[in-house]
Amino acid sequence: MLHHKPMRRLVGAVALIALLVSLLMGLTATASAAPPDLTVNVKAAVLMDFTTGQVLFERDADTPIPPASITKLMTLHLAYKKIADGSLTREDKISVQKEAWAANPALTGSSLMFLEPGQIVTVGEVMKGIAVPSGNDASVALAQHIAGSVDQFVAMMNQEAREMGFKQMTFADPHGLSPGNMVTARELAMFARKYVELHPESLQELHSVEEFSYPLAQNVPPGKPVETIKQYNRNNLLGTFEGVDGLKTGFIEESGYNIVLTAKRGDMRLIAVVLGAPGATEAQGSANRAEAGRTMLSWGFANFATIKPDVPQIKPVRVWKGAANEVALEPAGGTVYLTVARDQRDKVTTTLHQEESIVAPVTQGTKLGELVFAAEGKEIAKVDLVAKDEVKQGGFFKRLWDTIRLTVTGWFNRKK
Repeated sequence: MLHHKPMRRLVGAVALIALLVSLLMGLTATASAAPPDLTVNVKAAVLMDFTTGQVLFERDADTPIPPASITKLMTLHLAYKKIADGSLTREDKISVQKEAWAANPALTGSSLMFLEPGQIVTVGEVMKGIAVPSGNDASVALAQHIAGSVDQFVAMMNQEAREMGFKQMTFADPHGLSPGNMVTARELAMFARKYVELHPESLQELHSVEEFSYPLAQNVPPGKPVETIKQYNRNNLLGTFEGVDGLKTGFIEESGYNIVLTAKRGDMRLIAVVLGAPGATEAQGSANRAEAGRTMLSWGFANFATIKPDVPQIKPVRVWKGAANEVALEPAGGTVYLTVARDQRDKVTTTLHQEESIVAPVTQGTKLGELVFAAEGKEIAKVDLVAKDEVKQGGFFKRLWDTIRLTVTGWFNRKK
């Protein structure tokens, strides 16, 4: 029997190696896999998590490209701002001037709402005429109504872009026909995110509306015939891709076929920007930009998730020599949300670091700690913890008393 021992040792070694290999394979299988590569045939693109602002995919995101009719989102944004401050209502009547007439040679052959002088039309109807059939005449009418002239309105558009922090975004008209309008995919994604955040009602009342009929009987003066024209939203993904509820398409020769999309599934909303999809015909270009948007959104929903991670109890920080004895902390930016790989949703851990004490004065927003988020042993995000309130210096006796206490405490600590 002794001559069988080497064989048994060999078998045991093989079994051990097999066990180790299987364990290693098991560890590899449980590790988070990188998302598959994403390829889209466009000039520039960005895919962004709406809630966190994290960019999930980008291609030539900082290349300036004319946005075409996506320009109209800024026009609508300014209208919504006026509605919010009470200087404009959806029921306000607009006087259609010759520049906003559908027969204006500068607009013929382009997308139109089919406005005519003498029609009775409201701000709300014109906004819908901008969003659904992409009416260039409607954009001019709204610009004139808000600012008095197109030039003054364009100045407002550019001022708003600068105030919102966009450096590349530039406007030459309120509708997008000019190649002088310019955006980057990154700034457009950021703007679309802000637009939806500020005007969430726009998705239901404008951007997810699939058809638009104008003029109706109430728009035409008595005695004139009503010739209603029905038009359809150029966003091909409305009603065909789960969750899509906006936003806008555009095309001019200088850029190609553009689209900015938003879609929501469960707790996740995405923003997708496609600039410069190719197409020899309108049908081909529209299909190509829709396919690029569909590909990006599908990839984003399949590989990522937006989560609200568990956060440990955050204790107040002791304040010495202050008018108050402590200051509460809060995450910078408010409630914490994270974008994580879909298979990491239940693997996120949180570590809390914070100061034990601070000497007044304390400015609101001062960083006094941080939350560190990790998944499978790797750090994925950090969020600062900041002072929720200001704490001014206390009175003379308060500062004196706290100075004594700090001195005594420091003396005892040195003795230890």
